[in-house]
Amino acid sequence: MHRPGIPAGVAVALLWTCVSLRAADVVQIVYGLNAPALQQYAANELGSQFERLFDDIYVTVVETPGDVSGTTVYVGSPQTNPYVARLRPDWPEVSNQGIVIRSFPDQRSHVVGGGSPVATMWAAYELGYRLGIRYLPRGDLFPAKKKSFDLDGVDTVMEPQLRSRTWRTINDFAIGPESWGINEHQQFLRQLAKMKFNRVMLAVYPWQPFVRYAFNGVEKSTATHWFDEKYPVDGDTVGRKAFGGKKMFENPDFSGLTTADERHEAGRQHMQALIDTAHELGMTVGVSIVPGEFPLEFQKALPGSVIAHQLKNLTITAGSDLGPADRTFRDLVAAKIRAYVETYPQLDRLYVSMPEFPTWGAHADQALHMLQQRGLSAELTMGKLQQMARDRDVIVSGDRGAQAIQGNLVGLAFFHVLFEDAGLLKRADGRSVELVIQSVDPALFSVLDQVVPGNAGTLNFLDYTARRSADNRHFIPQVPAAQVSSELIMTLADDNVGILPQSAVKSLSTLVDVIKQHGWAGYSTRYWVPGELDPAIYFLARASWDKELSGEQAVRELWTTATGNKAAADRLWKAWEHLETATDLIDRHAIGFTFPVPGMMMKHYHAEPIPEWWAEATDEYTQYMIELYRAQGAIDGDAKPVLFYYAKRGEYVLEYFAAVNAVRQAAIAREAGDTEQAIEYLETALEQTYNCINTLADVAQDQSDRGVIAVLNAYAYRPLLDEYEKLADAE
Repeated sequence: MHRPGIPAGVAVALLWTCVSLRAADVVQIVYGLNAPALQQYAANELGSQFERLFDDIYVTVVETPGDVSGTTVYVGSPQTNPYVARLRPDWPEVSNQGIVIRSFPDQRSHVVGGGSPVATMWAAYELGYRLGIRYLPRGDLFPAKKKSFDLDGVDTVMEPQLRSRTWRTINDFAIGPESWGINEHQQFLRQLAKMKFNRVMLAVYPWQPFVRYAFNGVEKSTATHWFDEKYPVDGDTVGRKAFGGKKMFENPDFSGLTTADERHEAGRQHMQALIDTAHELGMTVGVSIVPGEFPLEFQKALPGSVIAHQLKNLTITAGSDLGPADRTFRDLVAAKIRAYVETYPQLDRLYVSMPEFPTWGAHADQALHMLQQRGLSAELTMGKLQQMARDRDVIVSGDRGAQAIQGNLVGLAFFHVLFEDAGLLKRADGRSVELVIQSVDPALFSVLDQVVPGNAGTLNFLDYTARRSADNRHFIPQVPAAQVSSELIMTLADDNVGILPQSAVKSLSTLVDVIKQHGWAGYSTRYWVPGELDPAIYFLARASWDKELSGEQAVRELWTTATGNKAAADRLWKAWEHLETATDLIDRHAIGFTFPVPGMMMKHYHAEPIPEWWAEATDEYTQYMIELYRAQGAIDGDAKPVLFYYAKRGEYVLEYFAAVNAVRQAAIAREAGDTEQAIEYLETALEQTYNCINTLADVAQDQSDRGVIAVLNAYAYRPLLDEYEKLADAE
């Protein structure tokens, strides 16, 4: 049994009642006098793990050691636990992220600690890992059978290969963590802490309810979610069993709230709880914003503004008349930034980026001159930069690339002017929020240290998917990583590929190797539906500490340990190879295939030949699903329900592809004048869409799953039903 915090004397008294236990079965975990909260937390987590791992042991978690026989595990370092200091272990020199696990020769005394309280917590989880626990975002996978207590051979000293391991959350779209309530966020963060992620980035958007500010008599009143889309889930909603009787799909923390005041206050509480939880787990927290975009109500406060090019036209930004030195625009941006710093006074970091579709191109020459005055090499002319942007092999190339580099230059010049105000990032406690510049154009990678404001870090974007980024990894060595702290955006699953199961383990493995080789600080994740991402996240977590680990090695090792069955693990690696091939096919041929917006299904309703790659992707998803079911049927334990969940999601995607095929065939028949045949195909499409939604509803586990169901109803089933009824009525 586990008795956190029982005083030593009480623990001894309890031990005498356990006469059937041998001395070797008694384990006391000592966190020390005046221990930091994370150190106490680590000790309790270690005790809980021991109870699930080992047979017939009695665990006490105490502040001071009792005079008992058995094993003692001291948690902390010589600086944070006086009992560790008295033992005088061979304590190595480690950084504040260094992990230390030491065993004494008699194997009855052990130390689990690190260079800081959070590193001590990581050490407790690293010990759990070495004893057979596999931590995933959706939960812990313990060995199927308990064993006798034994800590032999677990000595280690570890330092991270990548010191910045950032998890991005909130985002946009109903399918992503924007829909998660705080309880779901907190559960996910606790799992990430076990995987040693140490930063959280809260990616927020201008129309969301997480901050309120006023400027020139205009107060922010927009406070909505997922681009102000509404998702009814009552009545004829397919798969409505997943919603527990609710009438609307909502973030549960905002359920029933209608006024701007209510929603803004709920948003503040929601994000503050996220920040508090992350800090309690030893993570630092940043907020990511597009500082130059604002809700529509600010249009009258900013003369010269234009509607920003985004979904549903919900925001404004600077128009061509407003240059990087425009005072009114600068003051509005400053008001927005100060609102975040003051609303969330414990904020550690602010990430700022330029609009994805810039409108400032007319001021690019002026901006380039301003940057050159601040140290940018004069050899980089506008012509050279635009040519580099046009010629590269990424999505943002050609004319869009030339436009992007112009907008980048204006944005960077603007940031130099904006952040000359040292008070802009000053917190109430006198400390300054760290500044990170996001998504500087790759054409400027070689001069990052010359174009970003002093002391700012960078978070860099290569392309929308991990495969595309890996194909363009030649940009990574261009970054002067020794001069400017640099992290890479790692896309685990792209919203353009959409709602379907995705994997990018091989591409992520390539990218991790390259940023290690070139001294980058680390990475930040990018994703929407967690779905099948557990192996990819597991790989990132382990590869951040292991110099040589590949994606394949990580996935094979994960499933070999979690299932206890090497044959099943081999099948699961094959499954993930099929899944990655399917992901790549969609990425190469039709990025945006299931982008979760209106028209998601009906954009396929036109009379063109069915692409050959649809059959290829269907076959890859089929093989993926088959391997999952085969592996799942051969094992027991914690991994079994996880694999069943993946397999059912693999099943629903086949039904979705069947629906898309039928929609295309209906369009071809309609174009040929065969309305009766078109109606039959639409009936098939409706049936397959209905089945696919119900298949997903059978295993829906989280708000992202429910969000996908809501989106499928809104953008697939209901539009199909409307078209079917329209044709049937005409016939």
